[in-house]
Parts: sequence; structure tokens; C-alpha cells
Amino acid sequence: MVHAIIHTITLNTSGTAGKCIEGREFIIALPESFVEYKADDVVRLFTDSFHKRYDVECSAALHHNKKMTNYHIHLVFSERKMLEHPEVKIATRNMFYDEQGKHRRTKKDILDEQGNLRAGCSIIPKGEVYESHIFTKKDEWFKNDAFTREIKEMFTEIINSHVKEESEKLSVFQQGGVYLATKKIGKNNPREAEIRADNAVRQEWNRMVDVALVEGVPEEGILKVKREKIKDKTMQSIKAHGWLPDMFQQIIRGAKDFL
Repeated sequence: MVHAIIHTITLNTSGTAGKCIEGREFIIALPESFVEYKADDVVRLFTDSFHKRYDVECSAALHHNKKMTNYHIHLVFSERKMLEHPEVKIATRNMFYDEQGKHRRTKKDILDEQGNLRAGCSIIPKGEVYESHIFTKKDEWFKNDAFTREIKEMFTEIINSHVKEESEKLSVFQQGGVYLATKKIGKNNPREAEIRADNAVRQEWNRMVDVALVEGVPEEGILKVKREKIKDKTMQSIKAHGWLPDMFQQIIRGAKDFL
């Protein structure tokens, strides 16, 4: 069983230290066979599908890592829809703004003692645009967990419709299901070796689950083993000794052997 790997992050591209969110990003892991398709076609497939479904602006980039083992897409999208008719406000008189961008009543309020315009202040002449809105307010749906689940299912369906081998088809990881999720290893992560070992033993469990399901073991039975032999034992171990990566790996292997 291969699971779709789709991560979502928020972006601040304003160059400021604030928490202004300029966009959101999905990182979509692709099967290696997608290198056979034209890069432009792959990017267009995902952006067109996303735009058609959610009616917001988006763009994407396609990358391979240096070792050529991680083919993936970065898809960035806006949380706001573009207005069909932008809202524009025209200055009926000169508009004066101070260093903080706050509107001031008179020109005198933004001049220094010598009568010069202070650095950072600005004037918008009469007849020019002083405020415009081309997007709607942020759509709260994009922050909902249900949206993330929905988009994972959509991307997985797109990928599966374009793979040529049955073994490359993906499934969306279900929280609380019979499988164990693996962890993404970030660049220069000091815990890389630990996470790789952790992922390896999780995959051992997942492969055993595949075998059990094929042999007709009901999911309820697998979930019972997972709960009693992994979750409960891990909680007991943490309570007694703290987090011990080697102990966790032993617990999973023991559960796999039991299954």
C-alpha cells in the first residue's frame, strides 16, 4: 500500500516579520514514472484542476531533488477569489499618509521642521487611485481540515489516473486507520538517521497489514492489535522511560510479529 504524500504550508512573501499570510502551498509527491510526461503538461494538469474546482488563482513548479529520487510539485494558491469587477477608490482631493501609512488630514502633518516631506511619508494626488480591492476576503474553507482531506483525495485521483503500473497507484492515508504514517525528512535534519529508522519499521508494519488484509483479517482485528500492541505499549513506555526511539521500533516489530 503506497500513500499519497501531500504537505501543506503557509507562505509569507511580503518580506516583513509579521504573520501576514500571502498564500498557501501544497507539496505533492509524484511517482517517478511521471518523469516520462512533459513537465509543462504535469504542471498544467494540477493547476488547471485546482483552479477549475476552487476558482482561485494558483501557480506551480515541478522539481526533482539532487539524487533524482523525489519528484514533486509545489502548488501555491491564493485564499481569495479575484473580483469580477475590482473595487477602486479615487481621491477627490490630495491624500496625505505618514510613515506608518496612516491617513493624515493636512500636508503639514507629514512635513518636517524645514517644510520638506518626511522620509516614508507619501502624497496621492487628487484624481488618482488611493485604494483598490481586486480580491475577496479570505475563504475560511481553505483552513479547514476537511479541505485538506478533499484536496488529497483529488490529487491522488489525478495521479492514479496517469500512472501506468498498478503498483504505483496511491491511496490517501487515513488517520486512525490500520496503517502507520511515515515522517517527512527535512533538509539538514539532525535527526535524519533516527527518522529513517523509524520510517523503515513503520513500513514493515504497513507491509504486514497489506498481507493481513489480503489473507482476510478484518480491519477491526488489525486496529485492535495496533491499539493494544503499539499505542498502549508506547504510552506505557513513554510514561516509564520517556521517549526512546529504539524502544518504539521494538514495540512496532513486536506488534508486526504478533499480527
